[in-house]
Amino acid sequence: MSFVKNIFNKIGGGASSFDCSEEVDDEEDVSETCSTESDDTGVYSPDSFSPANSNSDMETRLNLVDGNTRLNRTLDVAETGPLLGSLNLDNVDADCSTISNFFGYWKNLINQEAKFQSQLNDLSKELSVRDAEATKLRFQMDELQRDVFAKSAGMDRLQTELNAANKESEAVRQKIRHLEIELDNYRKRNLDLTEELQNKTDAYANYETETQSKINELEGVIRNLRIRIETLESQIKELKEEKEEIEAKHAELQSERDEERKKLAETLDGAVKQKEEIEKKWKSDFEKLRTVNIVKEQELLDDFEWKLREVQQICKKKLDDKEKLIEERLQEAYKEAEQKMEEAQKMLGQVEALKSFEVEVQQLRNRTSEQERALQQMRDQQAQMMQAEANLKNETKRLLNLIEIEKENLQHIQRLHRQELLDKERKLKDTLNQKRNEIAMYWEEKLLTECARLKEEMEQIHNEEKYYAMESVRREKEEEFQKRQSQWENKMRECLKEIECLKKALDQKDEYYHEELVRVRSNTDRDIMELRRLMDKIDMTHHDNYEKLVLQHDDEIERMTEEHRQQLKEVENHWKSKMMDVSSNLEQVKSQLEQEAQEQIESLVQQHRNQLDSQWDNLIHQKSEAIKLVEDEYVTKYKTLEEQLYTQQKSSEAREIELLKTIDTLKNEIDSKESAMDDLQNNVETLEGGVQVLNQEIAQQTNDMAKAKLEADEQKRSLHETIAQLLEEREKEREAFRLKFMGTQKQSQETIDHLQRKVNCLTKLFEEVRQRYERRESRQEDLNIISDLKQVIAEQEKDLACINEEKRYFQMRLMQLERHLEQQSSIDEEDFEDAQSHNAKSPPWQGAAVPQPPPPYPLQNRPNFLPPNPNDPKYGSSSQMNCPILIPPTIPEGDE
Repeated sequence: MSFVKNIFNKIGGGASSFDCSEEVDDEEDVSETCSTESDDTGVYSPDSFSPANSNSDMETRLNLVDGNTRLNRTLDVAETGPLLGSLNLDNVDADCSTISNFFGYWKNLINQEAKFQSQLNDLSKELSVRDAEATKLRFQMDELQRDVFAKSAGMDRLQTELNAANKESEAVRQKIRHLEIELDNYRKRNLDLTEELQNKTDAYANYETETQSKINELEGVIRNLRIRIETLESQIKELKEEKEEIEAKHAELQSERDEERKKLAETLDGAVKQKEEIEKKWKSDFEKLRTVNIVKEQELLDDFEWKLREVQQICKKKLDDKEKLIEERLQEAYKEAEQKMEEAQKMLGQVEALKSFEVEVQQLRNRTSEQERALQQMRDQQAQMMQAEANLKNETKRLLNLIEIEKENLQHIQRLHRQELLDKERKLKDTLNQKRNEIAMYWEEKLLTECARLKEEMEQIHNEEKYYAMESVRREKEEEFQKRQSQWENKMRECLKEIECLKKALDQKDEYYHEELVRVRSNTDRDIMELRRLMDKIDMTHHDNYEKLVLQHDDEIERMTEEHRQQLKEVENHWKSKMMDVSSNLEQVKSQLEQEAQEQIESLVQQHRNQLDSQWDNLIHQKSEAIKLVEDEYVTKYKTLEEQLYTQQKSSEAREIELLKTIDTLKNEIDSKESAMDDLQNNVETLEGGVQVLNQEIAQQTNDMAKAKLEADEQKRSLHETIAQLLEEREKEREAFRLKFMGTQKQSQETIDHLQRKVNCLTKLFEEVRQRYERRESRQEDLNIISDLKQVIAEQEKDLACINEEKRYFQMRLMQLERHLEQQSSIDEEDFEDAQSHNAKSPPWQGAAVPQPPPPYPLQNRPNFLPPNPNDPKYGSSSQMNCPILIPPTIPEGDE
């Protein structure tokens, strides 16, 4: 109201003398009202403000202003009543327009109040949404606690399995030591076999010397036979015919013997073909059985891997979904906090921009100084303006001080908030690191135990399968060997029977020829006596013929002796070559068998050691990787478990393939040994045929060759003995290999059973873990952590709400300061212009008549008083009034 009064005083142009005292009184009243108004400027004081009574304070301030304006209006009417007639109508219309603009301004304020109320409702909705998110986080923390409890139980179970696996590894080490001892025994046995071979070679050399001595004896016998042939030269003519007949019979016998040899060769070819067919059939059956076993093993491993992968994928998906939800919510919270901090920084920048208004204040000061020089006649008004300017300066200084204080308070609050956030993040990181380390150690131990257990199980399965395969092969080979042995024994019996029959026929023929010789001798003796007379007659002719016959006979004897010597040499060379081949083949076979067995054993031991070293290195490497991955995300441990299981399966499959290859090599070695034995048997048969030929030739020539035949029989027996010894050694070796194969096959079967049991145990364990995961309960420590996190979130939300309210408060204050400065500058300029125009127009006798003020605006119906909006188009003429500045109080910090 004082503002309207001042306007009328300025229009009146300086009032009369009787009004001066009243104006002084009015000014005192105005000062009182201003003082009352300045006492309640709306600036925050902690003692008098609370959010509940802010509206009541605004109502009381508005009511006081309304009462003061009414009092001043009555006084002004009483004082200026007799002067109303002299008012200028134009000035009254201008004042009415200013008052109507003032009322429009207040309507805008009411609209702004409604907007702020809607913003408050939106904020309350956001708070309810955040409360719902906090409840979701609580439920998620409960689920995580249950997960941790279930995993701890599974880790304890796996720890026990690790101890069991360590015990099994000790048992495997002991088995390896026993195998090394067996290797040493095999080496000693190989040395003994080499000594036996050396002894046999020495015996064979002695046998050759004996045969040479016997050949020398045969040569002496041949010499005796020559002597006897010389005595029987007289009988040659008579015996020529008989000789021709005997040669014809001999040719017939030779043809029969060739036919028998052909029959024997055909039977041998048939036996060889049967042997090849049986070998092909055995190989095809073995390949079928091996493929069937491999398919079964692969199916078992695939089923086990499929179950493990399903369980791991389910757990992994659950954990990934939970972690994604938590990370998304945390990122949203961080983004909101960052947005709020950016808005606060923008507001601080706007506060700093207010410093630019000081330059405008300085310009106003300069303008006032110029106006003081130009307006010396209006000292009183100038004094009032100076006083108003001083008040504005004090007010600006006070506002600037408040702004600085509020800046410091805001910075202090931000520092405290950041410190609290850092402390809480540090605590959370420490707890997370502890949990990660514990989980890493637990899963590392579990992983090591599981890997060792799986490795031992795969080794057992492989040994059992190997044992069964070798046992089946051994049985088939034994059956085939027994069949072949029975066949060869039957053939040997038949051959021996045929040899005995031929010996009997030769003896009969020898006796027949001896009788014939005796008969012929008697006849010749008788004829000689009768023919001596004729011999005397033809002595000369006979002597000539005799000399011719002697020469022919000597030539024939020399030819036969040379042929016999050549045949003996050929037979000796053939026997020597055959014996050397047999001995060399035996030595080569034994050396090859020893070398191959030793190389296989060494390769297997080296492969086992390399596999253990590689697995140990892999475990150490996987340990380091698992620790790093658990520090980042403990969920990836399931992936590492899958990879390790996959590598173990690959290694086991590789070992199975290697062992199958070794089985194939052993089978090939057995086949080669059997072929070598067949070759030896063929050599024996050829040697037997050569002995029979020699015996027949010696029997045909003379009866004295029976001794040589007996010696040949003895040689044959010795060869049979050597062959029997070789067969026994071969049987012993096959028995040893069979026992070893049976042991490995038994171990592989045991490992298969053990792995099947382990698979069943693992499935039961996963079912138990799943059930415990579903029926788990939260621990008190986890509940405490969740409650602490909830409190931290609530405190952060409260701090953010306080910061937002303070931001709004500073925005309002900035707007008020801008409006206040603009209004003050515009008011000063308009007052000066109005004063000059009034002095120019009004006569000197016209007093300063004060117009009747407009009716007061019903402020009692506006409990929430807010300053005007300078951006409103209706606020165009609001610069003409000098309304009081009301600043909303700041929101106090919550003690909670």
